[in-house]
Amino acid sequence: MSIEGIIVGLLAVVIGAAWAAYGLKFFTILLPLWAFLFGLFAGAQWGQDVFGQGFFSTILSWIIGFGFGLFLAVISFFWYYAAIVILGGALGYTLGVGLMDWLGIDAQILGILVGLIVGAVFAFGTFVLGVPAFLVIYLSAISGAAAVVNGVLILFGVIKLEDLDSGLFRGLLTNGAVGIIAWIALSVVAIVYQLRDVGRMAASIDRAAYRY
Repeated sequence: MSIEGIIVGLLAVVIGAAWAAYGLKFFTILLPLWAFLFGLFAGAQWGQDVFGQGFFSTILSWIIGFGFGLFLAVISFFWYYAAIVILGGALGYTLGVGLMDWLGIDAQILGILVGLIVGAVFAFGTFVLGVPAFLVIYLSAISGAAAVVNGVLILFGVIKLEDLDSGLFRGLLTNGAVGIIAWIALSVVAIVYQLRDVGRMAASIDRAAYRY
């Protein structure tokens, strides 16, 4: 296993597990970390598809991924509206890109565009719904569980780091039924675990916790 695979796998497991289990309770702390992980993957994917760089195989691809991840983390920490866009948009983008790959459509730029469109739809829906606590729980549990399963599969050598070049859901699909079942089971466990805190938490994300 490459050092790149170990680093990305560990990041996916640690950040994904925290996001899946405590996405609502520690939203303002964990969302920037999740935004960084999402940006890291998306930036590396863009480096590969747009600039012709390998997926985490060159220094430039790491720079693009790290830079975009850091940018998303910073704006999601300070800006309320950016946090909401990232909350819904990140999952939508990942689903869109993963769907294109699952359909066997090998159009790199088109895949990115479809991901951006689906992400925009999810982000808009998150705005319309007013970011209720249940929505935060579902989105964080589902996306966090996907990261954990992919991270574990990478660390155990079941899938390669390159299998994530079209997003987290490609990694799940690559491993067949096992990855999908593990993702669904972990998502359900994370949702049930987070639901314990609903009665003690606010009904929605508090804008007062943000600078802007």
